[in-house]
Amino acid sequence: MENFINLIADFLLAIYPAVYILALFCGVVFVASGFTDLFFDLYFIAYSIRRFIVGRKWQPLTLERMEAREQQRIAIFIAAWKEADVIANTLTHACEAIRYRNYDIFVGTYPNDAATQSEVDKVAEKYERIHKVVVPENGPTNKASNLNHVFNALQKYESQTHQFYDIIVIHDSEDIIHPYSLLVYNYLIPRMDMVQIPVFPLALPLRKVTHWTYADEFAENHTKLLRVRELMGGFVPSAGVGTAFTKRSFQMLALQDFQEIFPTDTLTEDYQLGLRLNLNQMKSAFVQVRIKNPETQAGQKEPYLEWVATQAVFPTDFKRAVRQKTRWNIGIIFQGWKNIGWRVPLAVKWNLLNDRKALIAAPVNFLAYLVFIYFLLYAGVANLSSNSMPALIFRGSLLWYLMILSAIFMLWRAINRAYAVNKIYGWLPALTSVPRIIWGNLINFLAVIRALYFYISSRLQHRQVAWDKTAHEFPVEISAVRKTAPVHTSSSHQSIEIFYSGKNKDEVMHAFQHEIEEANDQKRIKLLQSIPREYGELLFPFFISYIKDASWEVRAAVCRTLSFLRLPQSLPYLMHAACDADWVVRSNAVRAIGKLGDEGEEALLRLLRGNDRYAREAALAVLEQQGFLQHHLEQIKRADNQNYQKSLRFFEILAEAGGSKLAKEILAENKKRIKCKKRRELRLLLQKKRQPQKNQVYSQINKNKLYLLLRKKASLPKISAASPDNNKQDKHEEIT
Repeated sequence: MENFINLIADFLLAIYPAVYILALFCGVVFVASGFTDLFFDLYFIAYSIRRFIVGRKWQPLTLERMEAREQQRIAIFIAAWKEADVIANTLTHACEAIRYRNYDIFVGTYPNDAATQSEVDKVAEKYERIHKVVVPENGPTNKASNLNHVFNALQKYESQTHQFYDIIVIHDSEDIIHPYSLLVYNYLIPRMDMVQIPVFPLALPLRKVTHWTYADEFAENHTKLLRVRELMGGFVPSAGVGTAFTKRSFQMLALQDFQEIFPTDTLTEDYQLGLRLNLNQMKSAFVQVRIKNPETQAGQKEPYLEWVATQAVFPTDFKRAVRQKTRWNIGIIFQGWKNIGWRVPLAVKWNLLNDRKALIAAPVNFLAYLVFIYFLLYAGVANLSSNSMPALIFRGSLLWYLMILSAIFMLWRAINRAYAVNKIYGWLPALTSVPRIIWGNLINFLAVIRALYFYISSRLQHRQVAWDKTAHEFPVEISAVRKTAPVHTSSSHQSIEIFYSGKNKDEVMHAFQHEIEEANDQKRIKLLQSIPREYGELLFPFFISYIKDASWEVRAAVCRTLSFLRLPQSLPYLMHAACDADWVVRSNAVRAIGKLGDEGEEALLRLLRGNDRYAREAALAVLEQQGFLQHHLEQIKRADNQNYQKSLRFFEILAEAGGSKLAKEILAENKKRIKCKKRRELRLLLQKKRQPQKNQVYSQINKNKLYLLLRKKASLPKISAASPDNNKQDKHEEIT
């Protein structure tokens, strides 16, 4: 036994120099990575302290404020390939749980995936808001290509129905969409061009260790890291789920990249899309919202706070997790490096460095475990061996300091991870998150190595990296128990039967006047929401004064009612409300103005040229989003149209007075198109001028050829009249 131990000791001593160098390398990487992580941690702590002392700059986002704003039209995109097992449950749950009315779901399917198409058709028969899109290519292509076709189908649907969408939301086929998520998007857009809400994996049993590694990472990243990136002026990456975009941002990207919104040369089109928006100076926000759910759980007396977040079941087995993270690493590290590089602003470079450092950090984490095992084995053998073995680490050496710092950073990282997990899932998952770090590092290591192999292979073979899709599952407990949440309509303009039925106009008028004067704010809002369109002009004089009410909720309700009624006489009042101090009132007012036709458009342009910054911001949002831009874009493409100058002036005002990036892009494209047209016309004109000269030249050439031919014919021997070929002689004489 002693000889065996001595043999091991000799082996450990032989490889000691190599392990020592490896330990130095790992220590340097650990410390460097630890300082970058510490920067984010300290930044977040400083921000939290400042926010606690100074307070918010804005009003807290409550359910009441979100529901007070008029609902914009939202399109939800879902790309589906071989998703027959989950797509029906996902769509059904969404339609029954979402507390929003003005939305539709567009599902991109493939011609060679009949099973998924069949499941979508079944749900579409039950819910009219479900629209199936069959992309032209057979699957699988990739998610980006699928979503590009879905966007084209959306534009076609808009042109057919003349109903324009304001917001586009991206989800996966296994997502559990939060009931209030669309209200959050509706409230913040179009002030923001992209809104990302947190993504939190479902709380499965703790024995699902692989799934919980995702929960640990998302808990920390989506409660701290993404928020710090936004505060630093970096870019907020889209998670590919729970992400909302303005329609105008998609239109601008389409102008730049020839209708390709989602980049097809990457496996992480969502990540790259968020980066492209940042580089185009579009506003993005990562939004953490906790609201009081009015539907209390069993045993609770008061509404409980809940996170507005997207949830899903992530891979529960090791192999699927490695495959999924391989795809993420290929897209974020390798394809992102190739497509975008490092020519970005400094803050964005810092973000890219933290995203791409996994290429080194993940292998080093794994190698560090081997070094740690070596050190443990070395220490054990040194105590048992009779041979003298030198100390592993000398106090005061470089390696000693690196090990101390690495240990401190590892402990700090574990505490931060546990704190974030406790914030979302509770103390027990937080406690078990510490040992799960090792399992997660092993998954990340294999995923990076596998990504490196596939990427290098694809480059050497000059082919695109294949879409290695992972199978999805929808939780049984969610699909089995569905609560039909109350759907809040855009303006709740269903007439109160008891109030309006069986009364003539005079009785309705007097009853309404009495009720609205005696009512409190909440009842007054319900009265305003209940006005039917046929009674709008009659009751207008009795409720329009409340557009200057002391309560912002009442003012917002009046503007929302006017948006539904579309009364021309309301324009002066709405113009005043467009400069209101409250964002919800301003937003509802300008949307109501936008529904008043040409007069509304002129009024919005006047607001855009005005001095009120908030009114300009709200007016620009409506002019870019509510169908105006699309109409004028069609007019400006036809230069011979009589409305061309008017549409051109529309975009010039948006660009100059409103600073619209989209309008500037459209004007630049229009100039290019006019230049190309003029060059083409000039080329045709020159060709016409040269044509007669060419004809003369060709005519002279033909004459010369004929002359030479006749000379050649004339030099032939004469044929006598007695010859049997006298017909040839006649022909020769005729030619002469």
